[in-house]
Amino acid sequence: MLALSVTVVAYYSQSLDVIERPLLELRFKLINQGASKDIVIVEIDPKSLREVGVWPWKRSLHALLIDRLTAAEAAAIVLDVDFSLASNVTDDTALEKALARSNGRTVLAAFRQWSDADNSFIDVGPMPRFAQHVEIASANVFPGPDGLLWRQPLAQEWNQQIIPTLASSIAARSGHLTNPLDLDQDFGIDYSISLASLQRYSFSDVAQGLIDPATFKGKVVLVGATAVELGDNVATPLYKSLPGALAQMLAAQSLVIDRALQPLSIIATIICLMLVTAFIAAISWNFGLVSILMVVLACDAAIFGVALAAQSYSSQLIPVTPFFFGTFLTSGSAVLIRYHQQGLKIIVERLERIRAQALMANVAKNAFDALITTDELGRIKTTNLAAERIFEIDTANARGRDMSDFYVPSAITDGASFDQVLETAVTTGMPVRVLCKRTTGRAFHAEMAITKMNENGSLDLILLMRDIDPRVRAERNAQRKERLLVAAKQQAELANRAKTEFLANMSHELKTPLNAMMGFSETMRSEIFGPLGSPKYAEYCTDIYNSGARLLTTVTDVLDFARLENDELAAQKEDVDLTELVTRLGESSKVRAEAAGLTFTVEASERELLYKTDERLLKQALSALISNAIKFNREDGSVRLMLLRKDTGEINLSVSDNGIGIAADEIENCLKAFGQANRGLHRKFEGTGLGLTLAKKYVETLGGELQIVSRVDEGTTVTITLPSD
Repeated sequence: MLALSVTVVAYYSQSLDVIERPLLELRFKLINQGASKDIVIVEIDPKSLREVGVWPWKRSLHALLIDRLTAAEAAAIVLDVDFSLASNVTDDTALEKALARSNGRTVLAAFRQWSDADNSFIDVGPMPRFAQHVEIASANVFPGPDGLLWRQPLAQEWNQQIIPTLASSIAARSGHLTNPLDLDQDFGIDYSISLASLQRYSFSDVAQGLIDPATFKGKVVLVGATAVELGDNVATPLYKSLPGALAQMLAAQSLVIDRALQPLSIIATIICLMLVTAFIAAISWNFGLVSILMVVLACDAAIFGVALAAQSYSSQLIPVTPFFFGTFLTSGSAVLIRYHQQGLKIIVERLERIRAQALMANVAKNAFDALITTDELGRIKTTNLAAERIFEIDTANARGRDMSDFYVPSAITDGASFDQVLETAVTTGMPVRVLCKRTTGRAFHAEMAITKMNENGSLDLILLMRDIDPRVRAERNAQRKERLLVAAKQQAELANRAKTEFLANMSHELKTPLNAMMGFSETMRSEIFGPLGSPKYAEYCTDIYNSGARLLTTVTDVLDFARLENDELAAQKEDVDLTELVTRLGESSKVRAEAAGLTFTVEASERELLYKTDERLLKQALSALISNAIKFNREDGSVRLMLLRKDTGEINLSVSDNGIGIAADEIENCLKAFGQANRGLHRKFEGTGLGLTLAKKYVETLGGELQIVSRVDEGTTVTITLPSD
């Protein structure tokens, strides 16, 4: 990890570039790429300078060259020549006319250069009279930190606009680049492109018409100076120095033949570096020095080969120096660590006994538990600091005393003597609890483990003792609290049982008056013994009857729940036609549903379905579910009662509605006694909250299950599943 970290830091800080650059130049030498024939260069070479005899040339010469290339139907003419200043009127006019005749095929160079006078960069380009007929491209080159030209951008900001570089303009004009104005992208120049493969022609030969015009037809022509005398040279890798026009040509060729080099991303490089260093670390930890050296050399050679192949076939630049550096550091570090460890191992083995003895003595001295050594008769030989603290005695006073002086016979050890306790502990090898006392006479509980030790022909005992008095007190407090909790629970259960028994025993006392109220009110409402004298009396009797009926239903639910709590409800099973039961329930419920503005449907899978069950309990469970479906529905809603026998023999009875539904977190509460989904003083629906609870209890008494599936504002489906006969 250290070697990897150092390598990553060195790579990221570009400290390894001084080694990487020569290796990259070596790869340029090993790869020989041919240039594209779609681009040619017309050179302002020494021959042309000698034939013209003066410099700078008249612009009429450039005009002549442009006309020659335009007549030859060249695809584009790119001039790496400075036309920013005026010459004589005749020559400038001739050049302007030639540019106009080229019909937009010509590209002229612009420059951004530093001005000492202005202390800033200034943008220089062709004169406006020339610029109106041409495309403008940047001729600037951008050397790296080492002063060499490695990379070029696709575009540059110039005169408050974005213009392409000469290389990207050439590539775009030749149809090999779609977006030359991408400011954020640059590319590496491929110096493996052979200069000998470039199509190069002398300016003077072309201007004099000595070159076949077909040579330039449909091609992009770069015109620039290659004569050393003109001083337009650029420091480059591999060649040390190249004329600016040839450097621009190599950059353009890199784009045209898809050799624009791009480095492997930093993240991908680091991931590969991690894998390689991990492999080298594993090898270095398990093999000999010669084997490690061979593996590292083979690995580095393979890395260089992969980088060479990637650069040759995919234009991908894989840095090799980080891998060389990382494998060297990793293997070297691993080897040094291994030899260092082997050297230390000898020293460690010599000092191990002394260290172990000193360590154990120090540990024993400062251990949290009391550590006491005695002879076989129990006389104290040594004590540690914990023993002095626990027994409140110093080492000088403890030496030679019998351990039995600190022992108290008690019920914990069945009144055994200290010698008997020692014998039991040594025999069983298990810790024992004893009651001890301090030198002040204060007793405390302790846990003691004893080990025999034979040394120099004498038998000694090692007593490991721990003061557990706080733990014993805590255990006793916990036991006392547990007894109190058990008693409180029993009292609560007794109180709950008394309440339940009271409710169960109140069945007659509660129902008899209610039945009398309902009977008399029904008699008065029917005017059996004559008219009451006022229609209001009949209305009041109806209210008394309905209120009594509601109260009777509530009392019945509460009393049934009390019987269920006392386990007094048992199923009386007999053969029941479930289809007939469901049909009867549906007919009686349909009237209530229609009175509430709801539709009620019954679906049964079989005309006759006999099942052994308690008809009364099943009917009460279904009635409660139907009552809820009607009560918690919406206007124009629907209720469906369905009976289905499954292939496994189980019976499904379900009640579905499209009412207000129940939230998922409220379903469990609805199944609890007196629980409701809409609780509080402002709840909308009346009831005790026992309907679903009793239904669930009835179903479980029959050996079945009750399940609720519901969504708010979508409806509820309650399913009763009864086991097969």
